[in-house]
Amino acid sequence: MRVEQLEDWLDAMHPRLARFEDVLMPTGWTGDFSRASLEELEQDALERWPDRGSFDDAGDPDWVDGAVRYVGEAYLRIGGGGWHVDSDPDSVFSGLPVVTLDTIEPFPISPYNLLTALLSRRTGQVLAKVYDGQLLEVQERRDAEGPDWVPTRLPVPGDSRS
Repeated sequence: MRVEQLEDWLDAMHPRLARFEDVLMPTGWTGDFSRASLEELEQDALERWPDRGSFDDAGDPDWVDGAVRYVGEAYLRIGGGGWHVDSDPDSVFSGLPVVTLDTIEPFPISPYNLLTALLSRRTGQVLAKVYDGQLLEVQERRDAEGPDWVPTRLPVPGDSRS
């Protein structure tokens, strides 16, 4: 993905998330962008693919796109910030949509790379651990800025919730 393609990708955020939540995930899935929903998403991925190689060989592009969007949005809803794409060809995240949260020392988080990591590690806790770490980062910023500070979220086209 190039930087100029990110806007189109973001324009499709709301309908693609809705498809992921309503059609591609199992019935009864929490789907509320919480830590628990990330644990459920991770479990679904672990059941779909026995290892990273099977994901690379036969990944489901619709599911993967939805999962990337969902994971990124879950983190953005707790930590503010926004979506970006790194166009530096030497970057490990080059061409991938990443989120950067509104924290003291923001760094890019690649939901796609987290999906591949969770399939390699198979602990069932990769997404939840990142969630917990970002909650700590948000609290650190709140401690530095004052108790009234709240993370600022960059808007996503077509989504009034962001």
